[in-house]
Amino acid sequence: MTDQTIVPFWQRLREISLYPAQPGALITLIVLSLARLLGLLPGVGRIVTLLVLVALYKFAFEVLRATANGHMEPPENALDMEESVGRQGVMMQGAFIVLAFLSFLVGGVLFGEDGIWFGIAASLLLLLGWPGACMSLAIDQNFWHALNPGTWMQIMSRLGWPYFLAFGLMALIFLSSANAQSLVQGVLPLLIGLPVLYFISGYALIATFHLMGYLVWQYQDELGYTPSNTASLPAIDRNADPDQFILDEAAQMIRDGETDMATDTLRAHLRERGGTEALHTQYRKLLRLKGDPAELIRHGKEWLPMLLAQDREKAAVELCREMVELDPTFVVSDAESNTRLAKRAAALGQTQLALRLINGFHKRHPKSADIPEMYLLAARLLSERMGKDAEAKALLTQIRTAYPEHPLLPQIDALLKLIESVSSTTKPAAT
Repeated sequence: MTDQTIVPFWQRLREISLYPAQPGALITLIVLSLARLLGLLPGVGRIVTLLVLVALYKFAFEVLRATANGHMEPPENALDMEESVGRQGVMMQGAFIVLAFLSFLVGGVLFGEDGIWFGIAASLLLLLGWPGACMSLAIDQNFWHALNPGTWMQIMSRLGWPYFLAFGLMALIFLSSANAQSLVQGVLPLLIGLPVLYFISGYALIATFHLMGYLVWQYQDELGYTPSNTASLPAIDRNADPDQFILDEAAQMIRDGETDMATDTLRAHLRERGGTEALHTQYRKLLRLKGDPAELIRHGKEWLPMLLAQDREKAAVELCREMVELDPTFVVSDAESNTRLAKRAAALGQTQLALRLINGFHKRHPKSADIPEMYLLAARLLSERMGKDAEAKALLTQIRTAYPEHPLLPQIDALLKLIESVSSTTKPAAT
């Protein structure tokens, strides 16, 4: 992967500006903006305001991380990032403000009246380093490493002029946000104006964090970053790839700004001749950039059985997870594939996806011999990973009743006994 196969961010200004208007981000911004009204409550108002700010920064860093991994849709269901990252984001903003204030004090002590210029220069340097610090915190999740000026300088030097171009675009977004807020402020009543002001500032914040994430995605080689959505795939020998000629042709179209033409070319090739994994992967990247969920779903339904036929179960699970995010009604059509994906998802720690694949399995595949095994797996996940012993016990009881002679009965009874013993030890003693 090189930045030559990815549309440069300066050719995606419209998509960047409209990113927070997508449903996943828009709903989050509306909820947080309305929650900001709770900050008016006496006594707890400041705490609520801080919690809302932490939640906004947590979502912003999730946006940065998701974009850096090649996902051009806002994160909706998967909140993988720890809550501490949101707090660290707020702390880092506070640290930058404190450092800027201290630079003016130190400048005054060292240079007297001319110290103001020292403070201004230091503040500008801090402002310029802010995007680098945010990118570092989102990727490494290391607060002190992100706060280190050497980290910012290293990111600036590796990216070169695109970093400063992106910084200028971020400044323009925030200036536009401030201008919009000044137009609204004082015009609307407090109960309406406060959420509107918060929504405007949040919109600008999400747009800039998406831009920072895209900067990482575009220059992943320069930054030494491996996106998590491709980290699990084996390295592809590009010289040996049978479809390299079409990949190179599409890459040239992208460099020329003909992204739609590149997408159409790959689509036509896949429909006429099929393609290697590299071609399928590149096609889906272009669809994400274009924002075409319908085609992503159609292509995913075609590619999923191909991955399973090639025993690429891990890649198939990742594709299935993406399909569920794109279409909550998506189901796997055949029982064998459903069973393989659910088992592999559970083994990979993707509990929610595994349970999603098992849910309703007996209705979709009533003749499948895997029904007891699937629901035994669901009971294990509910009990061991989610602490829902009551639901697991009810599920095991149903399996036992429906399949009294099944070979898995000893495992079902053992899990039931374990759940009952754990439940009995956690109940409070009777008085």
